Amino acid sequence: MGFYKNIVFLCVVGLASCAPPPAQKCKLSDSDCMKTAFQQYLPTFVSGIPELGVEVLDVMDMEDIKFDLSGLKFTLQEGKLKGLKSSIIDGARWDMAKKRLHIDFHNNCTIRGHYTASGRILILPITGDGNMKLKLRNLVVKLFIDFDMGKNDEGKDIIVAKKFGYEYDVIDNVHYDLSNLFNGNKELSETMLTFLNQNWKQIVKEFGTPMMNVSAKKIYKNIATFLKNTPLEDIVLS
Repeated sequence: MGFYKNIVFLCVVGLASCAPPPAQKCKLSDSDCMKTAFQQYLPTFVSGIPELGVEVLDVMDMEDIKFDLSGLKFTLQEGKLKGLKSSIIDGARWDMAKKRLHIDFHNNCTIRGHYTASGRILILPITGDGNMKLKLRNLVVKLFIDFDMGKNDEGKDIIVAKKFGYEYDVIDNVHYDLSNLFNGNKELSETMLTFLNQNWKQIVKEFGTPMMNVSAKKIYKNIATFLKNTPLEDIVLS
């Protein structure tokens, strides 16, 4: 079907513009070219494309988070995620046989919001109700998205997003800043924050997935919306 194009791939991972195709075009096999194009058009997509129903993804308004995991009850409301616009694309691979797109990227990002916490984190008890600021340095994401080919109401070809998956890791550091721990007890608060920041790697592995899921699902929702509203002929070479 003439899949010698790059902007579809950018849009598929929520990291590209739906503007007219760029001057640079890429062949499927030219992953270096695709990586460059992804990088070039990332900021436009995450800034939002209202005419196509694509929401602003940086800064992202996160859905409320609530979980009870490994002895910790935690909520985050009015969450904001900042940093997708600064992402560095590390790789892009399109597998037409499996109808799967692979994108690897990394960034520094920050999550803010109003948290509540009670229970235990690893070995220490915790209670708190206040503001949270979470800084992640060198967050690495390996994302894939499966798709089918379809038709829109006008009979034009579109890509139909089916499902996605991802792996993640934080390489450099996570820094936690939570206000009003232990009802404002300064000594207990400082002890807990020191513990969190010294054991960030283990804490991310234990409790990080619920936050990642919320942001990943929102990116996927906007991917699907873009693809539903954009015929292939508008963004690819025939």
